[in-house]
Amino acid sequence: MVISDQWTAYKEDDVEKAVTVKEIILNDVWWYKVDYIIAFTAPIYDMLRVTDTDKLTLHLVYDMWDTMIEKVRVTILRHEGKEANDQSTFYDVVYSILIDRWTKSCTPLHCMAHSLNLR
Repeated sequence: MVISDQWTAYKEDDVEKAVTVKEIILNDVWWYKVDYIIAFTAPIYDMLRVTDTDKLTLHLVYDMWDTMIEKVRVTILRHEGKEANDQSTFYDVVYSILIDRWTKSCTPLHCMAHSLNLR
């Protein structure tokens, strides 16, 4: 994008903004951070995609939730270069947010649907 001929025409409109955008897009560290953010949010997104359908998925939420949290934990610990039993401040914050959301939306109906699932 920033190396095309069309970029030259755009950057004349706002030179300072164009230079900043070009620096960010060509910055490997920035892309590394973007890749990390996508990696640890992918399990969350995947769970939302599975449950956001017209199919019956309420009974699957408990197992999917535990799996999703574990995938997020593994991704964060791997990125930080830590072992499975090490502590991560960032993971603790993410975990707290996820648990708060779980507590807010977990209802007796969820529990019953999970209990009645014969798997």
